[in-house]
Amino acid sequence: MKHFVLILFTLLLASANPAHAHPRKEAEIDISLNANTGQVEIVHRYRMIDSEDVVQALYDRNLSIYDDEEAQALFGAYVEERFSLRENGKPVDLELVGGEIDDGYVWIYQTANPLPETSLYVLRASPLMDVHPDQVNIVNIRLGATPQTLIFSRSTPFATFRLDGESVY
Repeated sequence: MKHFVLILFTLLLASANPAHAHPRKEAEIDISLNANTGQVEIVHRYRMIDSEDVVQALYDRNLSIYDDEEAQALFGAYVEERFSLRENGKPVDLELVGGEIDDGYVWIYQTANPLPETSLYVLRASPLMDVHPDQVNIVNIRLGATPQTLIFSRSTPFATFRLDGESVY
């Protein structure tokens, strides 16, 4: 019986290992049209702990994104630099509206003018990938004929798509 309790206790300790607490580096980005404003809205959602890692690794080890407005502004600018959209080869103007911290996530908000359905788009979504090599960014595009989900990683930081449902291959 002692051996059984010892084995059970060991298994419980192993499962409580902090390495298992946050195994995946994943973020979600939603792109949709706000019917009230007519603007395209881009909503980024990054885990707080991953965002803090980026700010400390790239800017200053002592910055805390939790309560430091400078760190929050740096992270917003960082996301803005690593997320871009091109329409038929020309940059789409994405306006950084702001951000907030809520429920363990950093939210970044951008807007753009409406996007024509018949254009060819190239999206770059590489935030966090320079600090977290295993980062995956999932982009849900809710514009045009059919909703699309694009998955970005360090080896595939760009994707091409259309809004009219036509294939880009």
